Amino acid sequence: MSAATGLITAAALINSGPAMAEDGTRITLRDEVLPPDAVSFTDVTITGEVPDKGHLVLAFGTGPLDGTGEHAGWPSSLTMSFTECQAIADHKAVYTCDMGRNYQRPPQFVVSKEATDTALYRGYAYLPPGGDLGAAIDAARSAGVRPATATSGMSTAVVKSRKHALLNTVDFDVPNVPAGQTVRQGLRVHANDSGVLNLHFDTAPGQVDWRSEHIRFGNVTTDAGASCATRSPELMADLNFINLFCHLEPGDHTINYDLTPAPGTHAWRLQAETSYDIYTRSGMGDPNVYEAGAFSVEGAPVFPRHDLLARNAAGQLFLYSGRGTSAAPFLSRRPIGSGWQAYDKLTSLSPLTENLDYPRGATPAGATRGHGELVARDRSGHLWYYDRQFDPYGEPYAARVKVGSGWNIYDQLTGAGDVNHDGRPDLVARDASGTLWLYKGTGSTGAARFAPRVRIGGGWGTYRQFASGADLSGDGRPDLVARDASGVLWLYKGTGKATVPYARRVKIGPGWQVYNQLSLNGDLTGDGKADATARDASGVLWLYKGTGSPTAPFASRSRIGGGWNAYNAVL
Repeated sequence: MSAATGLITAAALINSGPAMAEDGTRITLRDEVLPPDAVSFTDVTITGEVPDKGHLVLAFGTGPLDGTGEHAGWPSSLTMSFTECQAIADHKAVYTCDMGRNYQRPPQFVVSKEATDTALYRGYAYLPPGGDLGAAIDAARSAGVRPATATSGMSTAVVKSRKHALLNTVDFDVPNVPAGQTVRQGLRVHANDSGVLNLHFDTAPGQVDWRSEHIRFGNVTTDAGASCATRSPELMADLNFINLFCHLEPGDHTINYDLTPAPGTHAWRLQAETSYDIYTRSGMGDPNVYEAGAFSVEGAPVFPRHDLLARNAAGQLFLYSGRGTSAAPFLSRRPIGSGWQAYDKLTSLSPLTENLDYPRGATPAGATRGHGELVARDRSGHLWYYDRQFDPYGEPYAARVKVGSGWNIYDQLTGAGDVNHDGRPDLVARDASGTLWLYKGTGSTGAARFAPRVRIGGGWGTYRQFASGADLSGDGRPDLVARDASGVLWLYKGTGKATVPYARRVKIGPGWQVYNQLSLNGDLTGDGKADATARDASGVLWLYKGTGSPTAPFASRSRIGGGWNAYNAVL
């Protein structure tokens, strides 16, 4: 019993007159269905007029209240957390609460985390001014065997465990959706308990962000015991995109609906997602039962957008998220960290892609690999590795991992993408003699991020700039471009072989000496072809759209904007 709960004797409140309410007064207590780790409130609903000095008598039991007091109390998995009411002496678990102007909050209980299926029974009776307290106590203590009246009765707070909630299941009949055709999908719901079913759709794990395609939802049919309403007639139309809301009675139910993609809808891997709620209150966690069924929408491929990084002289690193358009390829910059001035070399091992969509904290091992890991060398020659992470609200990189020391023997470090097609991004490095070396990625999460170096060849000292990691030729292998001292840019097509990673060079063209920064950024324009950015001496950043041709990999340049000379690294 709560220390705040006082004691009151029955004699202190006994008055002559009947235990009945004023005309028109109705009092009810709400039934509750609770998960473990929840709070049970004795919700009292009053309609009509209640005199200022009335009382409510409450009796609590572990079983239906039959007047014997045998079940008086509450289950051991419930603990009284609060009450302003007073315990009545000589009656276990019976309270009287002021109503009206001096309303007192009735007892509240906390359900333990380990609670199994159980129930708390609550008998109640209204005691008006001048009423008979003894009669009201009897009415509350025997509410389980008396007919309910306008001012007396019994309610329950039923605890249903997680194991119990999982008895409610959903099977999905979700065939793929051909382009431009209507498909009938359905849910087979076993409702062990009455509850509320919500249906919505989302991109399947590992997909890029939804592009606001138009896929219609409608023509819903249900069976007896299911009452459904369409909330949104289009998939993922807004942030509150519940498509269907249903109240289900216990039993087996079939719910069917149509999906119709608009012309030009792209190929998506989607999933129908349901939540089933059997509770009247939530617990400390989310007690609902969630299930999903995946399917595909056919159409043109969806290409991931690529981003750009820029570091200023103060060591701040900024992220420019890609828009997927050539006219305005980037959104406004977003700062993602400081202290990056400690590094004299920065390179992305592969083009930096947008986040892929995974449930928070559930990204599979290796899923971020090849999406723009960052390698940085400090002035002492230590090499640091920054793994990608998919966090739409935070930094794109996890905490750095030290790879090793002695890397200051190289004057060029360039992320090469996955040159040998083993699923791990690689690194190329040029030493002072002009020899180019390949460091194959190992996929390790520890310090051994790269295998021992392999010699690619000599003579690379003739080049002033390197950029690599993206597939310019359209064969699925990452390529490398290099600019020589005269300003000619050369293409080295990837071979997919670790021993000879690049084919003989092909001349792209002259005039590239006007740029002091050159990057292969992946697909910036949404056409599935890798593009490049280049910054000139005046600080203007230029876009070179990729063509996918190995002989002429870039179209004519277009201006992105000025002011990019504020950065000492653009990648």
